[in-house]
Amino acid sequence: MDDQKIINLLWQRAESAIEALSQRFGGRLMAIAMNILGVRQDAEESVNDTYLAVWNTVPPKKPDPLAGYVYAAGRNISLDRLKYNTAGKRNGRYDLSIDELEGCIPAAALEETVEAKELGLAINRFIGTLNADNRALFLRRYWFGDPVREIAKDLGLRENAASVRLGRLRAQLREHLIREGYTDE
Repeated sequence: MDDQKIINLLWQRAESAIEALSQRFGGRLMAIAMNILGVRQDAEESVNDTYLAVWNTVPPKKPDPLAGYVYAAGRNISLDRLKYNTAGKRNGRYDLSIDELEGCIPAAALEETVEAKELGLAINRFIGTLNADNRALFLRRYWFGDPVREIAKDLGLRENAASVRLGRLRAQLREHLIREGYTDE
């Protein structure tokens, strides 16, 4: 079922909208939740909470594209659950991909909410400069938290080649952020 039909079902408050969301986005939502949480039961709850969140926000919203809206909601819900579950502890699965970016993003910029939003826009501008393959590689690793092995397989790369490209992309991001005025000092 296409996005517009699903949105129409949500606006009509038809219960079949949840099933349509599940069929269209469920597999990827579960992968995102598992990459972040690492526990199937928590991931399933996160996915179900995502369906509820979409149900509660559409209407009044009419997201375009629906996929980005659903995946962002699922990612945020999974991250909230991870914070709740770990409360001060480190979670190796998702933290690993975030830790890889630490050398690119100045810590001081993350302390201020306004600066963090501006930093997000700067990162979006960087992503906009990437070709389709590098954009997919970057987003799958650092937005969806997919393992390098899985990304490499899906993109037809050796795992080492994907790791090297990610390293180069991080270096390019760092240079881009420096040009935009973000520094570690």
